[in-house]
Amino acid sequence: MPVAIAFFTGYIARQEPFGEIMAAAVVVTVPIVVLVLIFQRRIIRGLTAGSVKG
Repeated sequence: MPVAIAFFTGYIARQEPFGEIMAAAVVVTVPIVVLVLIFQRRIIRGLTAGSVKG
């Protein structure tokens, strides 16, 4: 808990590059979301075909 309080009060001088981290997260996430949107029908079709017994 003291570490979290120190972090929020700015006591810790070392700053993490949150902007770069968030930019990297967007760069990694956007292509995955685009692929899921493109192949959404195939994904659902495959899930339902695999669940049918027979």
